[in-house]
Amino acid sequence: MHLAAGLLLTWVGEQKAAFKAYLLQNKGMKDVKAWIDGRETQIQKAEAAKAKYSAELEKALTEYHDLEARAESLDPEKLEAARLFLRPEEEKRAVSIVEDVYGKNYDSTVMREAKNQLSNLLGEKSSDVTSCSLRENLKQKQQEGHHREAPHRKTSQDLEL
Repeated sequence: MHLAAGLLLTWVGEQKAAFKAYLLQNKGMKDVKAWIDGRETQIQKAEAAKAKYSAELEKALTEYHDLEARAESLDPEKLEAARLFLRPEEEKRAVSIVEDVYGKNYDSTVMREAKNQLSNLLGEKSSDVTSCSLRENLKQKQQEGHHREAPHRKTSQDLEL
């Protein structure tokens, strides 16, 4: 009787090994394994990108805090004068960049709304921006199709803060 039980256990063990080999060779299991490997690769890439962008964010935040500390030591009136001096040229440069990026899909109305929102955030009167933007719209429509050169960017050294 022990011999019969031993043969039965041997046969069960062989069947188990054969079934395991079958599962590993089954195309569906190969597809699942390939899918899992693909997801693991994507996770590794995402973690690498997260590390990279986290480092860039930390660097940008450090730079921002340094600039914020420097701004506290500046005379507020001179800082406001410098901002008012730089803003028109910087707005033109930003509009030019957005126009280049969006091409025919550029919408001056959206840009005008963005300028108004910026003015509201800065506590400015939006009527000043609106009157300027009407002139800018007419000028842009006349220049449509012509590529404009980006204006020279002024630096803080040009302002003598």
